[in-house]
Amino acid sequence: MNKYSNFYKNNGYLVIHNLIPKKIIDEFNKYFSENIIEKPKLRFSLMDKQKIDLIKIKNGYLQNPLGNVHCIKYLDQKYKKFNNECLKIITNKKISNILNKIYNRKKFNMVMSMLFDQNAGTPAHQDCYYLDSLPHGNMTAAWIALEDINIEAGRFYVIPKSQNLNVNLSKDEIENPNKYEEKIEKLIKKKKLKIKAPFLKKGSVLFWNSGTIHGSLKTINKLFSRKSFTCHFIPIDLKFVRNRYNDEIREFKTFNSIHNNDIKLRIVNFNNSNIKNKYISRSTKNFNRQNFK
Repeated sequence: MNKYSNFYKNNGYLVIHNLIPKKIIDEFNKYFSENIIEKPKLRFSLMDKQKIDLIKIKNGYLQNPLGNVHCIKYLDQKYKKFNNECLKIITNKKISNILNKIYNRKKFNMVMSMLFDQNAGTPAHQDCYYLDSLPHGNMTAAWIALEDINIEAGRFYVIPKSQNLNVNLSKDEIENPNKYEEKIEKLIKKKKLKIKAPFLKKGSVLFWNSGTIHGSLKTINKLFSRKSFTCHFIPIDLKFVRNRYNDEIREFKTFNSIHNNDIKLRIVNFNNSNIKNKYISRSTKNFNRQNFK
């Protein structure tokens, strides 16, 4: 086992600084500012509203986290260029190289992605509650810093070794994300679990396991942004399932990234009205809630 794989498997996360070249990030930020921030009458899949709607800009920042930007061109072809600018970062070969070191596998499916600008709150949770691999625990997410993250912006945190915790849930907790996330918050406080919120600068990437508890610290100053991508990967030979508590296999189609042949990208049906009924998603009530200082 190499040093990356060893640390990741023991701790449930891994931080690599200066992984994404700053030049690529600066190019993306310029495009994002000129073509998204300055043109606010755009409709995207908004994670905080759990629907496709107009974006909201305030103080020069996008207030809504955007969902599945890796395939946003399938929502509207006018986003094709934006889609490509996102893929230059989230399918960067340096990311798949780290995934290769973690899993000793070459090819991966990207099954979900998000883009954050304003420092939206994220309550403590495990990704496996919402989506996972089969066998469980073989999905890895990556949080990519698009700027130096100020401590007052509400930094991203993980709880080391929490991927090994056995969190027993009742039927009600399995079906209700509000009750699930309340239970995770109480578990952290009861067991006095250690929170790790590393300083992530432009180009830093934090990788974490689907079982690792993570979230964001409380925002101290709303004038600071937390510009970042989040994306989720599964080795291409493994199944993508509903969650750790229901092994229903999610069938999906993929397309290729012109920037990296080792990553296939899941096509999301943005307009499928049955998705919210079939799969658990974070409630709008909980999306902006922050647990810890």
